[in-house]
Amino acid sequence: MFLAAQADNEIRYPITMEMKNPLFVEFPSPMYGTDSIGPMYTADASGHVWADGRLYIYASHDLEPPQGCDRMDRYHVFSTDDLVNWTDHGEILSSDDVKRQSGWGIEGWMWAPDCAYNPANGKYYFYFPHVNEPLPWGGHDWRVGVAVSDSPVSDFHTAGYVEGAPSLIDPCVFVDDDGQPYIYNGGGGQCTGGRLRRDDWTRLDGEMQPMQGLVDFHEGTWVHKYNGKYYLSHSDNHGSDGNCLRYAMSDSPLGPWEDKGVYIYPTGCGTNHGSIVEYKGKWYALYHVSNPSGRDELRSVGIDPLEYNADGTIRPVRNWGTPAGEMPMLPVGGGSLVIDAVKYNNGGENYAYHKNGADAPVVADGGYITGISRRDWIRYSVNATADRRYDITFRIRPRSADTKFHLSANGSDITGEIALDGPTDRFADITVGGVTINADVEYLDLRADNGLFDLQSITITDINQ
Repeated sequence: MFLAAQADNEIRYPITMEMKNPLFVEFPSPMYGTDSIGPMYTADASGHVWADGRLYIYASHDLEPPQGCDRMDRYHVFSTDDLVNWTDHGEILSSDDVKRQSGWGIEGWMWAPDCAYNPANGKYYFYFPHVNEPLPWGGHDWRVGVAVSDSPVSDFHTAGYVEGAPSLIDPCVFVDDDGQPYIYNGGGGQCTGGRLRRDDWTRLDGEMQPMQGLVDFHEGTWVHKYNGKYYLSHSDNHGSDGNCLRYAMSDSPLGPWEDKGVYIYPTGCGTNHGSIVEYKGKWYALYHVSNPSGRDELRSVGIDPLEYNADGTIRPVRNWGTPAGEMPMLPVGGGSLVIDAVKYNNGGENYAYHKNGADAPVVADGGYITGISRRDWIRYSVNATADRRYDITFRIRPRSADTKFHLSANGSDITGEIALDGPTDRFADITVGGVTINADVEYLDLRADNGLFDLQSITITDINQ
């Protein structure tokens, strides 16, 4: 039920609701090309705290029904004063606005945005990537559009685009302590950065240049500053369980950069895109997942605390729940660890498990989890002390003929897809041999790729000589 949806399908803003991760799904949203109202799907969150002290999130909007990423449109802005009650301030810009006000662009194709505030003139600048011509996929004529307002949540009007910016996506604008604005964009392995003019934040001050020193850059540039150091975070080119978010550090806002590794592991969504923001004296990481929809093209924003080490490096964001009991130790010296399926992590939806259409995994009489189906996942914290090889045995019962699953470590597939014959009325042991689990592994995910099955246990046996 969407409380703000009227009988005539008009949605009246602002709307404030209490919610937790994943965020914003409870808000109403128009469906693409129809008069229907559905859940709100958001991605690519850009977090900022303005002078009023509220946390604002500028996000791209995945419209349902999806068609790849073609139908992203209608940017929204959200805010909170307590990280519990969130306000949807409504649509602030669409491709129709750009076409009507500036005479360029096409329908949809409005990807990850950012916003910046210029205290010199009291204006908010909203930067967004948008396609100007419908060229074949991968060859689009991307522009970094700019819209300007006196308000952080409404009345944005287009002011053209940043001429000279490379035809890349995901703009980010960072304003240094001296008031100098810097702009970045990138995608497909390229990342560029440069200065904006102090007297005109819609124009470059010189050419943008490649950012040097980044490792496995994919897209999603974000720049922030902490204790005098500059941080550039981005998504990588990770595998089947989605992108990691990595970061690099520098003494300059334009690099060169030194890669420092991963700070958010894959979430199971095919993509990830983050930002990092300080709010009320604490730091937070924004990212996105696809759990509520079960579709990579219909994503939802998440937020979790972020912590720094004493040397300024970032600790991995602990968004994987906590063990159900004592932390299981992965075996060494030929031993085995038996993980009971029902002893999955604490923490609830998005941290410890995802169960389609239910509040939690279903524990059957006899001590096993039943009814695991496509896109479900269950998480188990473990303590790994060294890089070692293991045989992994799943005590499992397939209940359909097309059952497939895999095991991931820190969000990375380690077993490959396992297909089972079924259906059957009894449990059997399925072993995958020679699986490497590294010393930095914090958790294991059992992820269902298809079908229907029950799980009783996972046994991990050390096979190192």
